[in-house]
Amino acid sequence: MIKKILIGILLLGFIAIIGFVVLMTNFELFDEPTETELKAECDYEGLRKVKMTQESGNATANRSILIYATDCGIDEKNSELIFVASAGFIKPKDVSFKWKSFDTLTIKYNKKLEIFEQKKESESVNPKIIFEYITE
Repeated sequence: MIKKILIGILLLGFIAIIGFVVLMTNFELFDEPTETELKAECDYEGLRKVKMTQESGNATANRSILIYATDCGIDEKNSELIFVASAGFIKPKDVSFKWKSFDTLTIKYNKKLEIFEQKKESESVNPKIIFEYITE
């Protein structure tokens, strides 16, 4: 009887170890989110650039879509974050942008998204960009 209990406990421990290894190799629980560029576009005169990226989620954060603004031809590390939307179900088609005029950028997004950042105009890009938001 004691041998059966001991074998059962060892078998459960072995199964738990295998399950843990499978879980850690197949899921990104502790990895940093990766960023994928979805679209980048300069304005009509090639002065300012707007870039849309998607960040993958992990165990503690949902996927999100970010939009940055910067001067064309300048290092993108100095980009200004202008829009952040997030949701567990977010897809690249849920957010889009289009130049409306020389100084206005229209950003369309799904009304079910959670919005974390939504600037009205750029602060570091010259000449300034005015952002117009449309929910769908």
